[in-house]
Amino acid sequence: MKTDIKSPRPMKGRKLYKFSIEKRWLTMPDGVRLAASLYIPKAKRRGEVFPTLLEYLPYRKDDTFYVVDHQCFSYFAQLGFIAVKVDIRGTGASEGFIPEREYSDQEMVDCTTIIEQLAADPAANGNVGMFGTSWSGFNSLQMAMRRPPALKAIHAVHASDDLFHDDVHFIDGNLHLDSYHLFINHELGLPKTPEYKLDEDYFAQRFNRKPWLFNYLNNQLDGKFWRVKSLREDYSQIDIPVYLIGGMLDGYRSATVRMFEGLNVPVRCDVGPWDHSCPDDGSPGPNWEWQLRVAQWFNRYLRTDAPDSHRHMRTSTTADGAAVQSPAPDKEFMVYVRHGHAPDSEIETVPGYWRKDTLPARGTRNTKFHLVGPGQLARKAADGFNSGSGSADQLVYHPFAGTAAGVWWGNKTGDVSADDALSLTYDSKPLSKPMQIIGAPHIRVKVKSTSDKAKWTVRLEDVAPDGKVMLITGSLFHPAHAKNGRLNPEWPKAGEVYEVDVPLHFTTWTFQPGHKVRLAIANAQFPMTWPSPESMVSTVFSGDGFAALTLPVVPFDGGQVPHLPKVHDKQESPDSWSIDFPGKKEAATFNRFYKKTGRQSHTIVGNSAYKIREKRFFIETSSTWSTFDKEPWRSSYLGIAQTTIKWQGKNLRLRTRISVTSDKDNFYVTVLRSITNNGKVVRRRFHETIARSFQ
Repeated sequence: MKTDIKSPRPMKGRKLYKFSIEKRWLTMPDGVRLAASLYIPKAKRRGEVFPTLLEYLPYRKDDTFYVVDHQCFSYFAQLGFIAVKVDIRGTGASEGFIPEREYSDQEMVDCTTIIEQLAADPAANGNVGMFGTSWSGFNSLQMAMRRPPALKAIHAVHASDDLFHDDVHFIDGNLHLDSYHLFINHELGLPKTPEYKLDEDYFAQRFNRKPWLFNYLNNQLDGKFWRVKSLREDYSQIDIPVYLIGGMLDGYRSATVRMFEGLNVPVRCDVGPWDHSCPDDGSPGPNWEWQLRVAQWFNRYLRTDAPDSHRHMRTSTTADGAAVQSPAPDKEFMVYVRHGHAPDSEIETVPGYWRKDTLPARGTRNTKFHLVGPGQLARKAADGFNSGSGSADQLVYHPFAGTAAGVWWGNKTGDVSADDALSLTYDSKPLSKPMQIIGAPHIRVKVKSTSDKAKWTVRLEDVAPDGKVMLITGSLFHPAHAKNGRLNPEWPKAGEVYEVDVPLHFTTWTFQPGHKVRLAIANAQFPMTWPSPESMVSTVFSGDGFAALTLPVVPFDGGQVPHLPKVHDKQESPDSWSIDFPGKKEAATFNRFYKKTGRQSHTIVGNSAYKIREKRFFIETSSTWSTFDKEPWRSSYLGIAQTTIKWQGKNLRLRTRISVTSDKDNFYVTVLRSITNNGKVVRRRFHETIARSFQ
């Protein structure tokens, strides 16, 4: 199916291509057909061909992401790229069974065939780039590791090189149940577009397939399951240019800068103030036109007249097997330096400036703040409480502590002082002059606990003169991974003194005069990580000359970038749009305490609706995390998602209910799926008891 788009919205000063949209089948070697949407520029001269940009993921191109995709793909087409989105097999409009996991071997094998077919298209010049945010950033990296010949460059936004330590399943190696788990396990149960048939293939290939959540909970330890897909094991696996984008409010930002430092290829990295979104509409701003910068960058490596030096950079060897070192590749790093602001969970624009730099940033000096006694940070170890003798600071475990910081490292937050009230905090004296940081702060401190299963969270914060507290960054620390490494976990013994020695997540910030630097330490970061199962009292040792916070302080306001391209108006989808959801609020987040039972809960609710031609879609989601102060082993997660599709007198509804509960030894996992078609209901229940393993 082909649709011509004759009048794209002009962008001032640019000669744009008209384009057509084509729906196409791509046939895999086993005969399964994958569904593709191609946005194809119209040649301006005889024989003109175009590079291809591919996004490949299970985020359904013909409904769930249809409304927002058109702006992105039409823009690339207008700039002279064949922009392609493909549904992974078993998802969206594609045929076949849902794979057994994210980034499966089947997904990668299929993608190799997809790249070959797209490169051979008559309208293509044979050079393919992959791009995308989150999932499609992850598999862009993993496909570059596989080195298909036609893949010449990739662009990855909010992606990770370490699937166990830095993905959404185990944050900093600690179990994390996220609203994303509800989203993806629900979406994978939806019928195939565009007919939404509830036939035998649907039930066999989608509805009755075991949800991925069970797979991840059965892999609670680092190992081959995670590492075979992780670039961090060997950065030399990638030998083509890479463009990375990260966000200061995104959970993958540390992986983004780590890849920038580790890759030995031409690499550009931009880290902005955003959350898990793109620079043109990321929240909070400021925003700029990332697609224009990306297109200019891809032009270097995908156009047929690109110089050979911009192609694959494989390491060569001599006849005797010695490696030949190639010249240092071009590297460009740009970061948004936050000037500091009051806590504001609704902030739209962050004050600060764009800075071109290196990593570590030029002029960085590691500045230590010593924990010198209860509640105190000092620039000199000899300053403060009871100098030299040390202090044993007591920390009572509150499993519900941490909700003000959000569900992962990077949510927009308000005042987090409520979290600090359930933590140990250490403050500096008010600063006399501004102090700017770029990089990963570091904490080292000796601790012990009455429980051998204590886990730790460390937060860097800014305390304003009015007492309001702003979260800057943080990290979780899993002591079982520290003693012998992540591959050989071992809990420390109850009462054993050991070190918390951990970098916090990459950040930028400016502490203004009169503000204090705060370090907060606790045994819970709820609901970011599943609570430790035992009540406990822990001890943090300060004033011993060892405990210290190190900040990467940089010269103030250096290397400023004067301007970036303004956000362009994009072409709206011609046949889809967002609509109101009668009687529903778009989003809400709240805590509850049930006095009778002692249960405490944190809930996030979201609702949305849109229309594609004659079909109307209504999506409702709710995620609730709960625990008990005196019985932390009785923790739980309940997620409910519902998609209702209405068209031509039909009413189709998929409902997914995920329940995860725990005791001291096990997780009890149940997923209920039900599909309702004009009143007729089919249900499927999945259940498994999974032993807790260092979680």
